[in-house]
Amino acid sequence: MLYNDEYVIFDTKNPTHFQSRCSMQKNGTVDSKIMSQHQLQTELLRCEYCEEKPCTNACPVNCSPFDFMMAARVGDPSDIKRSAAEIMRSNPLGGVCGLVCPDRFCMAACSRKKFDGSINIPKVQATLVEMAKRLGGIPGFSVPTPNGKKIAMIGGGPAGLGAASALGQLGYAVDIFESRETLGGMMNLIPDQRLDKSVVQSDIEFLLSLGAITAKTGVKVEDPKQLLAQGYDAVCVTTGLWKPIEL
Repeated sequence: MLYNDEYVIFDTKNPTHFQSRCSMQKNGTVDSKIMSQHQLQTELLRCEYCEEKPCTNACPVNCSPFDFMMAARVGDPSDIKRSAAEIMRSNPLGGVCGLVCPDRFCMAACSRKKFDGSINIPKVQATLVEMAKRLGGIPGFSVPTPNGKKIAMIGGGPAGLGAASALGQLGYAVDIFESRETLGGMMNLIPDQRLDKSVVQSDIEFLLSLGAITAKTGVKVEDPKQLLAQGYDAVCVTTGLWKPIEL
């Protein structure tokens, strides 16, 4: 059923409850990866804004759902952008993580878990980041003052990208060396139905804008020590999970 530009799918066992609600894309397809504006607002209003911030304490990257949900509560475009900036400040891969983060972190710690179910914080996060991008982009961060140090980052997966963004914001010049032709590492192996690769690409583009960060793809580094001889002040090896785990 189409209702106010949203597809509403009713639970056949209980027609008075929604089974899911998805936003409509411009081409008429259903985007089930993010929330509709109605669903987003419902989740934002469910937040109790706990003083203890258990969701923040449970987040591995110390992202604060309390803060980004409070920022977006009114729902104005400027609020959405400010909320997304709050997310990306803690986690420059915030769009990706919102789509793939498991429910054992912030959702497990959510104060509403014992009442009417945890707030779907990862999906709220993914929705806010995507909405900000559709509104013209996430507000840029201040350009850090260069400190004169140059770092070589071996590996362009999540670990290398995250480390590069942190160092870039501290004023380091960072060169990322990736043996494959594209950045992203194992993020590129996650099925499209769970992680749209356009989200990966846009998060990476945002991350590379956070400082003097340059990507050198298709370059395999055999000996990290050679990079020190080329003038780099330090070398970080962040090759990550380069072989799949057999289940």
